[in-house]
Amino acid sequence: MSAKEVVQQFCDGMVNRDVESLRPLLADEVVYQNAGMPAAEGIEATLAALAFQFEMFADSYEYETINAVSEGEVVMNERLDYIRGPDGNRHGLPVMGSFVVRDAKIVRWTDYWDSSLIAKMMSGEDCSSLLPRY
Repeated sequence: MSAKEVVQQFCDGMVNRDVESLRPLLADEVVYQNAGMPAAEGIEATLAALAFQFEMFADSYEYETINAVSEGEVVMNERLDYIRGPDGNRHGLPVMGSFVVRDAKIVRWTDYWDSSLIAKMMSGEDCSSLLPRY
């Protein structure tokens, strides 16, 4: 499986909200970080971070890949990460993800997104003019 296929399978699997189904795609030494926040180091810390996110957004969690490119073991994707807010609306947060894949497992995953945008979405503010046009 190519690095790009590993990352796409991982992103597609997020909709299941089952951390154990994601384990086979992560290296034991994986480092996961949302830029500007502390990193989760190791598979158990990464799975715990994902479980927390799934719990925080209990109604929905889904990634839609808009664009993906890869070169060697590096994969970058542009995504909409969907969550349901307290207002009941489903929000698509624009995210850029950077992944490093070795031996068909993700060893490094960094997401870049605007934390002020998600705060606006969760408060019910109309953010339609702030989102990229796809």
